[in-house]
Amino acid sequence: MQEHKSVLEKSLFSLSWPIFIDILLHMSTLFINTYMISHVSISMVAATTVGSQFFDIFIPIFNFIGIGCSVVIAQYLGAGNRNQARYALHLSISFNFVLGLICYLFISLFGYTILQVMNTPEAILDMSYDYFHILGICLIFESVVIILASCLRVYGKPKSSMYVSIIMNIITVLGNASVLYGLWGMPELGLVGVAWSTVVGRIVGLILLFSLLFFGLHIKVQLSLFWQWNKQILKQICKIGLPSAGENLSWSGQILVMTAFIGLLGEEALAAQAIFFQIAYFMMLFAISISVGNEIMVGHLVGAKRFDDAYHRTWRSLWIGIIVTFIVVTFFYCFRETIVTSITGDMGVADIILPIFLLSFILEPGRTQNIVMVNALRATGDAKFPFYTALIFMWGVAIPIGYLLGITCKLGLLGIWIGFACDEWIRGLVNTYRWKSRKWESKRLDVA
Repeated sequence: MQEHKSVLEKSLFSLSWPIFIDILLHMSTLFINTYMISHVSISMVAATTVGSQFFDIFIPIFNFIGIGCSVVIAQYLGAGNRNQARYALHLSISFNFVLGLICYLFISLFGYTILQVMNTPEAILDMSYDYFHILGICLIFESVVIILASCLRVYGKPKSSMYVSIIMNIITVLGNASVLYGLWGMPELGLVGVAWSTVVGRIVGLILLFSLLFFGLHIKVQLSLFWQWNKQILKQICKIGLPSAGENLSWSGQILVMTAFIGLLGEEALAAQAIFFQIAYFMMLFAISISVGNEIMVGHLVGAKRFDDAYHRTWRSLWIGIIVTFIVVTFFYCFRETIVTSITGDMGVADIILPIFLLSFILEPGRTQNIVMVNALRATGDAKFPFYTALIFMWGVAIPIGYLLGITCKLGLLGIWIGFACDEWIRGLVNTYRWKSRKWESKRLDVA
């Protein structure tokens, strides 16, 4: 019961800020690779493109077990059932390991063909495959790292996961520097060396996270549990994870369709979309961190059948998230010209981007509301409802309105982003109404 009490005694801030740093650092690994490689060879940068894109595609596959695992373990800990929480932990690690192995085998067997289908230039084809193949090895370890980091947060140790992410990035940077520039007597291995330094960073991270979770928290390691999958627990994990994965895939599909619309607007609009999308993701990262912290707390509270506390905790988290989001958006708005011109010197692209910063005052609070409520509903076990709302409003609101305003009414990229804003607000309000109705109380997992 000690872990349960320690989590609920923490503040939302103490849970959320390490999660923010952790997610930011985790996202930055491939960016670090690209940045360092770009100072050596543009051909090397081009050779990493397909591998990096597939890496980004596989991560949500691993995350669906991570999300389900987090909720299930949180509810078991909240109910004081530490033994079942341990079973869920072992199962999630082994399940994701198998998924990572399958992804690696897929890349190993079909990676070269994939690169050819993606029209990779002949001059960099072999170099691209070497990077892609080794990055596939990294996926095996990444799949387990995601589970271990998620579980450390659920057990109330988000700082531990954050520190490990810092160490992984330091290893990646030092490894890249040594193999790219021949430092410390290392041979200049180029792109292959960069890929291997990423793998080494993940292996070290896995060892550290495993030690911190099992030995640091005195959780008994039982090898047989890695392969004796409990059907009830696996069903509970999939009950949360699969709808969450479906929602993420729906979001990715929506982005692809909108990108196709933007392609009709020309090269400058596509460049503007690529730039502002990264800026917007950084703005929403604060809301994501707060929502994950709230999700952990709600999972523990619902597991303990403290429904009133979970209900009020989420409303407080929502208001905190909206206030923080407004501050972040104001900061970006005040420095919008500096931010945009530091990224691109093309004034045509800059002129397309700048008006969307004003729209962010409307868009981002709605997105924050949506993210907080979706994660809260998942934490209770009510994961299907956000999935259904995502399907209905992403495809029934965002895409039609985005096309109407952006293409038909010729508002361009601003019209596309108004479509995003309409979806986030309507979906956020519907998910908020679901939370207010408290129908989620009946969705609690059987964790007695």
